[in-house]
Amino acid sequence: MAAIMSSRAGCTVLLLLQLAAIASSLAGCDSSLDVPHLALTKSFSRALQDCMEYLQVPGYRYAEYASNHYPDDPETKCLLRCVGLNLRWWNDTTGVQPAIMKRFFQPDPADAEYENRTAECLEKELPGGDDTDCCCSAYESFRCYLQYYGNLLPCALFYPEDDSRHVRAAQDCIEFLQIPEKLLRSYGAGSFPDAPETRCLLRCFFLRTGVFHVESGFDVVRLYSRDFESPDERYLAPETQTKLHELRGSVGEQCTEVYVAYRDVLGELGRPFFEYDVLQKAAQRALGLAHEAEPVTTTTVCPSISDYNYKELNCQNCGRLLITPTGRITCARCMKNSSPFGKFFF
Repeated sequence: MAAIMSSRAGCTVLLLLQLAAIASSLAGCDSSLDVPHLALTKSFSRALQDCMEYLQVPGYRYAEYASNHYPDDPETKCLLRCVGLNLRWWNDTTGVQPAIMKRFFQPDPADAEYENRTAECLEKELPGGDDTDCCCSAYESFRCYLQYYGNLLPCALFYPEDDSRHVRAAQDCIEFLQIPEKLLRSYGAGSFPDAPETRCLLRCFFLRTGVFHVESGFDVVRLYSRDFESPDERYLAPETQTKLHELRGSVGEQCTEVYVAYRDVLGELGRPFFEYDVLQKAAQRALGLAHEAEPVTTTTVCPSISDYNYKELNCQNCGRLLITPTGRITCARCMKNSSPFGKFFF
């Protein structure tokens, strides 16, 4: 009888969702944009189109790129660097991020050497770890994966957020669940009592960041991608999946299930107990004890030595980042000028 009731409830929810989608369509809304929680997904092609707009790359070049042809020219190289930054598979300081990059490629099941050949290509193309030309380094890294790792996937994949967005998601959950001030002060001091509010706060955070689903539980692939800077293969191990599966429905209610899974299985993986660090910062902000850091508006990391310049953003001579809305500017370092009517310095 319980199974029948559960089945009927599931059908009712599905019907209501379908009716809501129909209503949105009739109202002229795009229901595909109505994503749950804060989790985002993005495909390589979408990121490519984004960056073509950011960098003002001519639209006619998209057909060339869509056919997996990426010419060895400065415009294409800086475009791929932008795509890598957009999708998080590239970092100007640490280079390619394998835990993210490999998810965009599908290896041939019959090919047992794809990882070795990709690693050899990266070592050959970037032998000294030269990071003085970020566009070139990102381009060569991408080409190694494209040539040797597998086929580029068209799918939209989970988009890892930075830590500031995680703190914002945790702060949202604190407000949604009306966590008492006494517990917030405890969290802000780095102490997390085993209380019902703590358990449900963890569940809310995992839901809001897209790594936990009410119907299916934890998404270990997304957790692995989220922690790409500290990739931990244990997320993907069969033992981890088995332990999580055994917990599903075995502890009575979902807040406790999430808490026990985090305490006993997931907490030490990737960035150990990263969630507690996030919750601590969120609690401090909720209490008015912390302030967001000022955004960084300039960079001294990895100046480009390319001849190509995108709309007067970098000095062609020394690579210094220049920030100006309009008008004529001069690089303070080497006194090279730029004009608003051209993209090259003179």
